[in-house]
Amino acid sequence: MKNIAKKIVTDVFATNSKEIISIIEDKGYDVVSFDIFDTLIKRNVNKSSDVFGVLENEYRKYFKAEKPIAELRKQAESMVNIDSATLDDIYSVITSLSNSEKEWLKDREIYLETKLCQKNRNMYDVFTWCKKNNKKILIISDMYLSNSVIERILKNSGYRDWDSLYVSCEYSARKATGKLFDIVKQQENLNVKNWVHIGDAQKGDYISPKREGLNAILIRINEYNTEYYNKKYLLKERKENKYTYNIINSFIKNNEPYDYNYYEKLGYEVIGPILYGYSQWLQYSAKRMNINKLFFLAREGAFLKKAFEIVSDSFIKAHLIKVSRKATTIPLLHKTEDIEELLRLVNVSRRNFTVENLLDACGLNFEDKDRILKYTQIEKNELLERLSKESKDKLYKVSRDSIVENSRQQEEYIRGYLAEFNFSGNIGVCDVGWSGTIQRNLQEICPDTKVTGFYMGKKNKGIDNNGPAKAYLFDDERNSKIRSEIMSSPDIFELFFLSTDGTTIGYSEKNGKYYCIQAKPDQSVENAKEILKLQAAAIRFVEDFKKFRKNISICMDSNGYVAGYSRFINPPSLDTVKEFSNFSFLNVGTHSMVAEKNLLYYTVNPQKFIDEFLNNGSKSIFLRSIFKLPLPYANIIDFIRKFDKG
Repeated sequence: MKNIAKKIVTDVFATNSKEIISIIEDKGYDVVSFDIFDTLIKRNVNKSSDVFGVLENEYRKYFKAEKPIAELRKQAESMVNIDSATLDDIYSVITSLSNSEKEWLKDREIYLETKLCQKNRNMYDVFTWCKKNNKKILIISDMYLSNSVIERILKNSGYRDWDSLYVSCEYSARKATGKLFDIVKQQENLNVKNWVHIGDAQKGDYISPKREGLNAILIRINEYNTEYYNKKYLLKERKENKYTYNIINSFIKNNEPYDYNYYEKLGYEVIGPILYGYSQWLQYSAKRMNINKLFFLAREGAFLKKAFEIVSDSFIKAHLIKVSRKATTIPLLHKTEDIEELLRLVNVSRRNFTVENLLDACGLNFEDKDRILKYTQIEKNELLERLSKESKDKLYKVSRDSIVENSRQQEEYIRGYLAEFNFSGNIGVCDVGWSGTIQRNLQEICPDTKVTGFYMGKKNKGIDNNGPAKAYLFDDERNSKIRSEIMSSPDIFELFFLSTDGTTIGYSEKNGKYYCIQAKPDQSVENAKEILKLQAAAIRFVEDFKKFRKNISICMDSNGYVAGYSRFINPPSLDTVKEFSNFSFLNVGTHSMVAEKNLLYYTVNPQKFIDEFLNNGSKSIFLRSIFKLPLPYANIIDFIRKFDKG
């Protein structure tokens, strides 16, 4: 009932922060006083007591001991005279800790408060306007931290040149009782009619000053929340005494530009944290393995490299090489001895893979394809899985000479291309991941080079035979929930990291210089613009969060970085279905992310549903577009996946 009453009061009396300047101007107030926490200052944690949870983790790491620091700290605060209590007073009542432990905890709590705090952007604008318009600015807080600590927090957050600062522990008086306002009024010799106080606490910042005759403006603690706020994961993380997502989501809420569109929000809130976490992990992992050259595999690699170079503070050299599964497979096809070996290299796994798809995957030109099809009398649209063994063998025999000639030439070209980047020694290749086919191909093309893969995620189906590989988010033995959610729609996950250039389809040479040949872009100009906005917003998060993390050392868990993605994809919203309905992929034949027909159609034509489902690389969005309901599609897909050969 108390919480309901508070919500009603806030809903009725709270003022939007964007309206405050006009109120001050219209009323002609000469003196403006501000509360501090949740008014001028925002903490990058979900609630103030979460600082104690972070403090407990820091204690464990430093003292190598398990004690309920957060609970002890909360209890201690309830045991002192809150009107006059200082931080020393609060820690003095804790008897289960040694003096050295308490001194360390006090110092560390002050450190965390100074580093986790930042300006409230909306109120900073009000504060700045007041300065420019010659208002007398007072800062008043019910707080156990000393004036000097509060001043440091304010200055670190960009506040300067206020007139006076009043903190309750310095005066043994609080706003909530009205006594601190009385002291301020007497010391500043104020006329209350010309004075307005601004804050978020209903009693201390609104009811109490009103009772003392002041004007007061009540603001909401949270005027804004993130689009992909994962409350379920936040609560789970807090129970486990972890704070990665807690801090990340709070940081996003406190820093994300308010005018971002759908794609920019997705970039800053969802992809940015994953990108930052991966870049940190990559730097750490490469250093441990004594790898000082990293090769980012285009197309996804361009985006990954940009983020890594922002986050990295090491001397690891980063290069971008333009490769693809097709462009690295063709140079190896001359080594095949039969059709089955060829199909394994080309990685045929889709039911709708046609003869023409196979010949394209082998890099054959139009004349060669036309000659082969005429000689074998096989239709180009014939599905490979429906061909007899005799027909497949014939197809291989007729096409082998052309395949070998093209393959050997491409092998020469790609080796020349890679040599220009000094692709040698103990190196790492970086990509979004999955099966590691490109890593395997590069290793075989350059057998004297030791290639280690660093991926967002990997499926162990064959990857361990492709060379050493590490994954940030998941593999078959680790983080199965993340794996399930990302692999429920791998196409959309990859889309967020893709360059808007076309894929690499081969290599050529001119005047002794080797270069790649690229296909036309997959996406329309309009769709490409939105993906570029998403990526720019994600890079902005990486830049912003790097500045924040530079000054604070906190253990950050990879699961927290991906919590926003879980909220985005499990299940995807109807807005997401709408936004991505115009995107398509050239996986094996162009296909849309969303269903082509409605539920009634698929009920009557179940085989059509199965065919579209199996060919779709964004299955969560595909299913949501049909069934509309917010169901656990990632789990449903895990069940249905047994029907998919891939």
